[in-house]
Amino acid sequence: MPYLSTVLGKKIRNSDGVLIGRLEDVVAEPAGKFPIVRGIEAGTGRGRGRRRFYIPWSQVREWREDSILVGPGDGASADESCVFLARDLLDKQMVDMNGYKIIRVSDIRLAWSGRQLRVIGADVGILAFLRRLGLGFIAEWLRDMRGAYVKERIIPWNLVSPVEPMPYDVRLRVPYREYLEIHPSDIADIIEQLDVDQRAKVLALVDDPKAAEVLPQIIPAIRSSVAANIDDERMADLLEIMPPDEAADILGSLAREKAQALLSLMGIDEASVVVELLGYEPSTAGGRMTTEYVAVPDYVTAGQTIELLREVGHEAETIYYIYVLDREGHLSGVLSLRDLLRAPDDQVVGRIMLHDAITAEVDDDQEVAAEKLTRYNLLALPVVDNDHVLKGIVTVDDAIDVIKEESSEDFSQLSGVPFENEGAPIADALDARRWAGILLTFIGGIAATAIFGIFRKEFVTAIALVYLVPLALRSSHDVSVWSLAMSVRDVPEEGLEGTGYAKFLAREYLHSLAAALLISVLGFGLGLVWTSARVPLFAGAAGLFTAIALAGVMGLVIPIIIKRARLDPVLGPGRLLGVSVMAVSMLAFLVVSGILVRALG
Repeated sequence: MPYLSTVLGKKIRNSDGVLIGRLEDVVAEPAGKFPIVRGIEAGTGRGRGRRRFYIPWSQVREWREDSILVGPGDGASADESCVFLARDLLDKQMVDMNGYKIIRVSDIRLAWSGRQLRVIGADVGILAFLRRLGLGFIAEWLRDMRGAYVKERIIPWNLVSPVEPMPYDVRLRVPYREYLEIHPSDIADIIEQLDVDQRAKVLALVDDPKAAEVLPQIIPAIRSSVAANIDDERMADLLEIMPPDEAADILGSLAREKAQALLSLMGIDEASVVVELLGYEPSTAGGRMTTEYVAVPDYVTAGQTIELLREVGHEAETIYYIYVLDREGHLSGVLSLRDLLRAPDDQVVGRIMLHDAITAEVDDDQEVAAEKLTRYNLLALPVVDNDHVLKGIVTVDDAIDVIKEESSEDFSQLSGVPFENEGAPIADALDARRWAGILLTFIGGIAATAIFGIFRKEFVTAIALVYLVPLALRSSHDVSVWSLAMSVRDVPEEGLEGTGYAKFLAREYLHSLAAALLISVLGFGLGLVWTSARVPLFAGAAGLFTAIALAGVMGLVIPIIIKRARLDPVLGPGRLLGVSVMAVSMLAFLVVSGILVRALG
């Protein structure tokens, strides 16, 4: 089957066999599952004398291996609705409508259907890249190999849609209508994969109601740049449409001047709600809550509540819980939708509500709210102030986001790898934080090597110590990582209160001491298998015990210090602990074992 890359440049001859040009493009109509080729574009001459002309498919008489034979024509031109495959699609970014991901078209596969040539799909695999380099014979060999691991990656035409619609959006409005009908989360995924200048353009194709759903789904690091490039009036309209908590998240990520300008363009009611939410810390229950909930006075009936749900239910984040308030706005209880539907219409809600409602304070940490949602299997959690006045609700999707963020933060602290984009490690290979971490590790390794050199005489006189060096480094690292994990998990940002530190440190450090004792005893015993030098082995075992015990202390204390100092993740507990343990454990091992070798020597 032909590929676009293999037919470009093919000679075009007239009925007399005279060369009239070379094929420079293939023209197809965009409609249909496998579009029909309607003509070809030929080129002749070079420089200023270069000329391009269109040849309808009806003039193509024969498609030979080495050339294309065409008949006489009347100088027709291509229809405006047609797509020029090389100009419009080759090397362009496309949306794979099956996986909702961005692909780059390396080639286009064509196929014969009788006398008609059709477009099958976009080739995005390595074989297409080889054909473009003129290595088509290698591509064919790899493809035809029995059990070959390199296979063609053809995305069918009906499952792709070009990303850059601006020059020819009218011609491609059918694929784009399909694109605009996909789920907002999938559109957000597509936008995240685009270049900076393309993101706002693609979002501009989406109408306001759907754009208001798409924008909050974009990861924060990208969302702020997209929002900053949207016209202020349209951005204000989008903020009014979306839930207040999501609008507050977006405004909180923008520059202060930009956020104030957008608030001034919003309606008074919508802006006042968003401003109130912006007054809470983002990591608190108040910062996570939404004000779109259904609340009723405790004296209304079940029938009246159902009528209210019909009127305002579409504006609420969830209608599965109805919150019951007293006359001063205090939360009296909560009523589930199931209990409401089962109650008689004339029953007062104050009598059928659950009085002991589980709540969160506006200043509670977001982890506390998420934990309550998951522990009690709730779909929403009411958030109250110090006077028990209902201020908003935190929904289960917020809890999922909190869990993702906290898991990413904990993993970042453990690994020392900076995370961004809601759980994704930094992808830029030139990011300074990646190279700073590598440099920090290099410095730690050099420090350990330097310490090793200081005690080289002891190693020469007591070669048995060499056997224990890998064990000292590996064991110290493992024990410190265990301690680090417990510290990251059990110690909150604000630390432990009162005797909490002492109990926590005592509990975990006893484990470190037990591990140090076990490893040093086993190391001494197994070391006798390789050497009979008991004195150096005893000294090394003592050094092992000291090194591992110190590593356990560092694993417990460093995360607490880092949390208090709020350092960048590149210098976070995982990275800093690895470098510190490498140097300190080696120093402790060498100092203790060296002193004992000299004393007992």
